Amino acid sequence: LNLFPWLAYSKIKQGGYCKYCVAFAKYGGIGNQPLGQLVVNPFINYKDALQDFRAHAKKKYHIDAVLDAENFLDIFEKRKLPIIQQIDNDRVIQIQENRKRLVPIIQCILLCGREDISLRGHRDHGQIDTSDDKCNQGNFRAILKYRAKGDNYLKTVLEGPGKRNKYISPGIQNQIIEACNKIILKKIVNKINMSECFSVMADETSDISTTEQLSICVRYVDSNNILNESFLQFFSIHSLTGKDLATSILRGLSDCGIKCEFMYGQGYDGASNMAGEFRGVQKIINDQFPKALYVHCSAHSLNLAVSSSSNIRPIRNCLGIVEKLHVFFNTPKRNNVLQNEIEKADHSSNITTLKRLCATRWVQRYDALNDFCELYPYVVKSLSNITSEWKDTSATDASMLLKSIQDSEFIVSLYV
Repeated sequence: LNLFPWLAYSKIKQGGYCKYCVAFAKYGGIGNQPLGQLVVNPFINYKDALQDFRAHAKKKYHIDAVLDAENFLDIFEKRKLPIIQQIDNDRVIQIQENRKRLVPIIQCILLCGREDISLRGHRDHGQIDTSDDKCNQGNFRAILKYRAKGDNYLKTVLEGPGKRNKYISPGIQNQIIEACNKIILKKIVNKINMSECFSVMADETSDISTTEQLSICVRYVDSNNILNESFLQFFSIHSLTGKDLATSILRGLSDCGIKCEFMYGQGYDGASNMAGEFRGVQKIINDQFPKALYVHCSAHSLNLAVSSSSNIRPIRNCLGIVEKLHVFFNTPKRNNVLQNEIEKADHSSNITTLKRLCATRWVQRYDALNDFCELYPYVVKSLSNITSEWKDTSATDASMLLKSIQDSEFIVSLYV
């Protein structure tokens, strides 16, 4: 037994066996011969026992069986892990390493998203050369390069061999953005469903590719009694009828996971397909969810009111004069006069020029009028200087404009 520790004796069979081969031997050596003595049959011929034992110890199937037995004992006695678990542990380590690599990449994408910075550049494929600052590879890759200057681990990853484990390709960027979208949307939907009361707002418009896009927003009160207004998603639509738009809105809410039975309000513009009394979106949705009260969008109502008021003569004249003032000062020579007056007064605001009145966006009209009110004293001084010092037609135009903006009707209309 000291020479052959694998040897065992069976009282029942009255012979010797190789305990390792009995348990682990798989084949009979060259030619796959049947396993014989010491394995299947007991060893009972002891005349040449030592010679037979040594010959058995050299057989391939015996050597393999010994290795299998030792491996089994090591695992059984917990001196080593099973091969499957070893592979699984290696996989866990690789997963942890991949997640570590993804952290700075995800943080850069989130930064670009929060700051409304586009990710892509002219060349955004291949490896990132952290030492080359001449090539413009886009904001995302530029931020990664800048961050790598103070992050040795990230620098090692970006400069390391291979392309598939860097996670910086446009495809990976899109996948991360989509994952962020799902996470954010899930949190918003959970808050909406927990509130058990919400209003839906929707509007459609065509994008630069002439595809009709339906935007859906939801207003709700969260658990802290704070009113929230959250954008959900854009949905591509192919029909602008009230029935199809209503179907798209309800399907969009359901696809996001929002329970439509908690809908208590609707807000759209006044178009017939949205606000129609018989076949509009609000009517179709209200038939299914009677508690969903329709309210005309306040911004659109304000737009209609402003549009109507602009037809009143004093208001119309006031807007026309402001537009003419923009045109008048929209030349380098005249604009320099206005800038000099602003500099003399040590004007602390960043507003230094007159804006043009936008024909369609009333929000921009408000900004233009607000800027004009702030620059009004400097406009008056500039027009006075041009009237008194210049000798061409500009002096005549400045005199007429000056008289117009100093009229009480203009001033009242401007602030109304």
